[in-house]
Amino acid sequence: MTETKRPKVSCVCPIHDMANGPFFLWRLVNSLTAQTFRDWELIITKDGKMAENTNAAIKKCKGDIIKILYMDDYLASEDSLQEIIDNFTGGWLVSGCLHNNGSEVGNYHTPSMEGIFDGRNTIGSPSVLTFENKDPLLFNTNMSWLLDLELYGRLFSRYGKPTILDAPNVIIGLHEGQMTHILTEEQKIEEHKLILKKREKDTTQQTG
Repeated sequence: MTETKRPKVSCVCPIHDMANGPFFLWRLVNSLTAQTFRDWELIITKDGKMAENTNAAIKKCKGDIIKILYMDDYLASEDSLQEIIDNFTGGWLVSGCLHNNGSEVGNYHTPSMEGIFDGRNTIGSPSVLTFENKDPLLFNTNMSWLLDLELYGRLFSRYGKPTILDAPNVIIGLHEGQMTHILTEEQKIEEHKLILKKREKDTTQQTG
């Protein structure tokens, strides 16, 4: 029996029901098939809420590194995966991004570590994230809004600071179906409190 070659990159795409879902998904797939770097696999899952759905996809990954791509986001250019490969040095990498509001692409965002320890997501959407597939960390299934911020904190604890790819590597789709528009302010405040409580606990353990 011929052994199946292990892909270099596993692209994780958790899907869920949303307005214009088929359009978004095909946009993502088309951005992948256009890549100059070809050694990738695409893992699509539909299994529960966002965190557990993403985790289900991560657990199926066979690649050396894992690239998160939410279904309403897509790669910015045909060289996006090659840029990740050229800059990935282990641990985790985050990239710059642009935003597509349905009529124009712009609003360039550069990731930074500046706010992740006080509840501000200065890195960006999970779609800017790539990390190594060695006992990979999973998303916190108790969170819906700040699940990315919480994961970034644990990635930092394991690996230290990420490699930051300033170039706009992905494009984030903006629309009314995003979690930030669906969750109530009360839910957002509660998750923010959880992040700050965890930070306070970690600080106490480090200084205790």
